Amino acid sequence: MLNQEIYVKDPLENQLANNGVAEVKDDVSEQALATLKYELETFVCDGEYEKGLEKILSAFLTNVDKGAEQPGIWISGFYGSGKSHLAKMLRALWTDFDFQNGTTARGIVNLPQEIQDLFKELSTQGKRNGGLHAASGTLGQGASNWVRAALLSIVFKSAGLPEMYHLGRFVIWLRQQGIEEQVKQAVEDAGKNWLRELNALFMSPVIASALLTAKPDLAGDEKELREQLRAEFKRVEDISNDEMVQGIKDALTVDGQFPLTLIVLDEVQQYIGDDGDKAYQVQEAVETCSKHFNSQLLFVSTGQNALSGMPNLMRLMGRFQVAIQLSDTDVESVIRKIILQKKSSAASQVESAWKDNLGEINRHLRGTKIESTTLDEENMTADYPILPVRRRLWEKILRIVDTTGTVSQLRNQLKVVHEAAKVTANKPLGSVVTGDFIYGQIAPNLLQTGVISKEVYEIVARLADGSDDEQLQSKLLALIFLIGKLPTDAIASIGVKASENFLADLLVENLSEGSTELRKRVPQQLEKLAAGGTIMVLDGGGENEYRLQTQESSAWHDTYRQKEAEIAGNPQRIETERDDLLAIRARQESKDIRLQQGESNEPRKLNLCFDLELPRDANKQLYAWVQHGWQTDEKSVIADARADNNKNGTLYVFVPSRNRSDLSQAITTEKAATATMVIRGIPIGSEGKDALAAMETRKQDAVKSKENLLDEIFNGARVFISGGSEIDGNDLKDKLENGAKDALQRLYKQFDVADEANWGKVVDKARKTGGETALSAINYKGENTQHPVCAQIIKYIGSGKKGSDIRDNFQDAPFGWPQDAVDGAIYALMASGDIKAKNANSQPVDAAGLERKHLTQARFEVENVTLSTAQKLAVRKLLTETIGCKPGEEDSKVPEFLQFARDLAQKAGGPVPQPHQPDTARIDEIASEAGNSRMVKLYDYKDDILADIKQWQSQQEGIEKRTPNWNNLKTLTSLSRGMSFYDGLNAEVLAIENGRRLLDIPDPVENLVNDTTDNLRGAIQHHFDEYKATYEQELIAIETDANWVKLEPAKQTELLTRRGIKLPKQPTLNSTSDVIDALDVCTLEQWNDRREALKNKFESAREEAAQLLMPKAVRAQLPRATLETADDIEVWLGKAKQELEEKLKQGPVIV
Repeated sequence: MLNQEIYVKDPLENQLANNGVAEVKDDVSEQALATLKYELETFVCDGEYEKGLEKILSAFLTNVDKGAEQPGIWISGFYGSGKSHLAKMLRALWTDFDFQNGTTARGIVNLPQEIQDLFKELSTQGKRNGGLHAASGTLGQGASNWVRAALLSIVFKSAGLPEMYHLGRFVIWLRQQGIEEQVKQAVEDAGKNWLRELNALFMSPVIASALLTAKPDLAGDEKELREQLRAEFKRVEDISNDEMVQGIKDALTVDGQFPLTLIVLDEVQQYIGDDGDKAYQVQEAVETCSKHFNSQLLFVSTGQNALSGMPNLMRLMGRFQVAIQLSDTDVESVIRKIILQKKSSAASQVESAWKDNLGEINRHLRGTKIESTTLDEENMTADYPILPVRRRLWEKILRIVDTTGTVSQLRNQLKVVHEAAKVTANKPLGSVVTGDFIYGQIAPNLLQTGVISKEVYEIVARLADGSDDEQLQSKLLALIFLIGKLPTDAIASIGVKASENFLADLLVENLSEGSTELRKRVPQQLEKLAAGGTIMVLDGGGENEYRLQTQESSAWHDTYRQKEAEIAGNPQRIETERDDLLAIRARQESKDIRLQQGESNEPRKLNLCFDLELPRDANKQLYAWVQHGWQTDEKSVIADARADNNKNGTLYVFVPSRNRSDLSQAITTEKAATATMVIRGIPIGSEGKDALAAMETRKQDAVKSKENLLDEIFNGARVFISGGSEIDGNDLKDKLENGAKDALQRLYKQFDVADEANWGKVVDKARKTGGETALSAINYKGENTQHPVCAQIIKYIGSGKKGSDIRDNFQDAPFGWPQDAVDGAIYALMASGDIKAKNANSQPVDAAGLERKHLTQARFEVENVTLSTAQKLAVRKLLTETIGCKPGEEDSKVPEFLQFARDLAQKAGGPVPQPHQPDTARIDEIASEAGNSRMVKLYDYKDDILADIKQWQSQQEGIEKRTPNWNNLKTLTSLSRGMSFYDGLNAEVLAIENGRRLLDIPDPVENLVNDTTDNLRGAIQHHFDEYKATYEQELIAIETDANWVKLEPAKQTELLTRRGIKLPKQPTLNSTSDVIDALDVCTLEQWNDRREALKNKFESAREEAAQLLMPKAVRAQLPRATLETADDIEVWLGKAKQELEEKLKQGPVIV
């Protein structure tokens, strides 16, 4: 199977009507309308697009109701995210653009119900407020580059007026005088083009003559009139705020009412650029119009960045208060539907193609921030043949090379993916798009904008036309160039470097063939490129990294080598740097250690010593004596520790001397790279900037290598305590902290487990509602019974103990716990139900009812059968999130919850194409238990059940949402029998049914419904057009009939009406339901019958007309024959003549 065969729309045949780029302008040419129709039909209104439309329309309608000023809308997003597309769709849907063929914008677009309702409300408001109007365009591309004049020209154009201010005002004046059509007709009657003459207004004798004819009192002659026109309608470059507002008002006001108006200004950020004056002009113009027209006028503008993201745009924040931020996710949804959607019948083969090679896919760019994840598998089929890892890399690269927001310089994501699908269309299933593909799409633009040098561009292009090895070299160079543009700083870096493995990862094309052979070839070709001086090799800390080699980078490299030799020749400097690094790292390891002891939380300090001997006060303070392998050996350190008295608390630290040469080299490299950047300074050209970036990478790699080496060195550090015992821990900090605690605990046995100042708060919290979580006051979130203090108390209570006995036991050695700790643990265990109590009168009492002063008189026992606090809270949380539950209702709510889950499961599946009904075995198992056992069982399964419920709810919602469209598809399929596309359509429907794919993503039904609707709409329109043509032909024939014209008009009407003959009405074909309704009224086969019946009806009317005028008229039936020769014609004419002569004897003849 070829890739070409898996798509719903063959990429080699599927054309992007707009070439992947939406142009926001009021263009009504045939091509522009065809493009607009395509964009509406393929508009994917979900995600941020849906939220954006909802936000815009809701805000607008709310302000219309309030009569409040409309805040501007700012739509932003990365290039290709669909900003202009969303704005264009809003503009078309605002007025429900009429295509004049039975369809309108809202009729052919697929919108969520909520958005449909908002547009209906907009239309309702429009009827109350002077109608709806929309204008759109780009500032700086019209008749003026001044903001006010440019804005007015966009409005003028939308109203059918000339864009230039003086000409627009002239035509408005003509309209106000009621003579526009008269003057225009006079110009055209004179054989002149109206627009051409209008552009020469002050010189046109035709317009002057027409004006004087329409209004003779305007002037004495044409010369005087032209002078008046020149004076009244002056040509200007800019206009005032008042002139702008008046112009908008005059252009759009109809019968005294100003309509609800949308003005879309596309690419405003590009127009403003770095020009602060333009930003001010835009702010002033929009603010002036918004204040004047109040709730009647809405501005929508687009830009790559959010207004808060660029200083020059921040001044607009006060005007454009509603922000719509589009993301890559929204673009991916559109791409998956418009370009990459797979046939349901091919989905399983695509899935198998990538699943069989998941090991290879997951290997790509492993260890980077964009490596494969299990989440990728959810969209792998939808995104094929583009691997998610490669797409993420493209997005990162494109963000870097498109920092200016000049989206016109880069190709739209939709177009790029479309080209990628075309490139791989004729390749076998399993062939994916290679990572270097994006280079070919953007390289010409990068050359034009100076992002890539001509030298590199030409080398890549030359190699691409060469042998197989040279073509691979071209691909490698392209990737090395692109990867070289990625940021390398620790925060922004994604971890992708131009290494042999990563380059090979990105060039794997045929997943089925694997990458073994390619991974052998890549190092060979990199070696050739390096030998030829095209690339340079950097030590990437274990794996070589490659960069483009230019003349500038070569000079930087020479400087680096010089500084490296200087530093390496001074070992004393390196040793000093090394000792400083070791001391700094040791201090970093210990700086966060906080030592406290006792109820007073007395702080204790751990002192680090790097001297050759311990200080004299080592027996009075807590010291860690740090020594390293460059100055002593491990045996000596251990011997010193063993020689110390085990009652002392000194820690002995030994740091091994691992990686001696590697650490010295990392120090040398970092220092040399730093010195090189200081010497070379800040470069100007792109090659110098690339060389600087490469040196920064070298330095960062050295720093990273140094830190890794120090990590390895300090991972081997050992800590001993006085007497020679070694301290365990995960790292040096852990060992130091543990050692310090051990030193302190030599004096205090079990005190530390209860050493917490907030036990008093535990008592207070335990006696209130929700007291089962009382231990959270000491930051303990586990089971109460698992806390060391509580566990010891439970163990002591056994079969029963008085409160006074419990206190006495745990206040004595070896515990020595504070009374607050003992009381807090008792009250927490009571609140969670782990122990129960009786007062001095042997009456049951809970934590809230037992006063602390009476605790010593109470008797406590351990509860044998209990539900833990965490379990009870978890069950309550589950019940609350699903059916609602208050504290104490848990047990009584479980049956209701189980029935809720069963009901939900029944709705989460069903007959094909719905998924199978889910398995409810877990629900039944829980229902079989009772009491606490049932609660525990529910707790055990809570996570699985909650996941099931969310899945079932999702499936139920999906089924409810998609079933109506599925029913439409079934109806459309039935109506399509006999059509050329029926077999393919039916195969897809069966594939959806058999595979139970109703809930597949993207929706497999929607495209089929839209395409089938379009096909049937076209068929109906074709039959209607033929029927209408027949009607018009027959009407012309009867109106020229000699007998018909003699009848009175009333009689003619009566004859036609009686036979049901009337002007056919264009059927409404906006939506799918309209098409289905139209076919219910008249099937495609019935249209043929109706057309033939129409002919007979007209013929019958002609006959009756003849009979009315000539009562004796008879009908002659001419003989039928097949005529092949001239002799045949003569014979037939003779027979016809004979027949007609016989009929004439009976009276007038009708033929």
